[in-house]
Amino acid sequence: DGLMMQTLEGAWEPTETVDGWRAVEADGVNLLPTEAFIAQNNFCVNAGMEAAFEQRWAARESALKECEGFVAFSMLRRDSRAKGHGVAPMGDGEANYVSTTIWKDRASFDGWRNGLAFGKAHGEGKAASQQGKSSKAGDGEGSAGPPPMWARPPQPVFYEATLVIASSEGA
Repeated sequence: DGLMMQTLEGAWEPTETVDGWRAVEADGVNLLPTEAFIAQNNFCVNAGMEAAFEQRWAARESALKECEGFVAFSMLRRDSRAKGHGVAPMGDGEANYVSTTIWKDRASFDGWRNGLAFGKAHGEGKAASQQGKSSKAGDGEGSAGPPPMWARPPQPVFYEATLVIASSEGA
């Protein structure tokens, strides 16, 4: 289930097309050029905390649209109800949510990661009184606070996109 998708119109335009499809030269020897950079965070949200996790993300202010090289963001929820051939059941400790940002290139991602927008989005610079249990979901410290939102810290994963196909109508 895709919970939310944010993208910039015209952010991905293929450089060359043939009959409406991208023209790709693949020789079977050399790697294809990198066309985009993808950064994901895998979250293991504890049972019973899914609605709070989704609400936290839905209410979050985002400055991604203003970031140089930003293409798209999506928050994905694992479809644990999927059945059928080739579908593995979800195991304990597996990520049940994945946030995905797509960037024009690695330099654009690094620019965001090292910039003010990242710090603001991740609570850096807040007064100590504001950084307690309610703003750091998942830490679960203190007996008076809410239960932990996730079982372990999010795990980042990075990809180089080599074949990008996009529609002008969006997702």
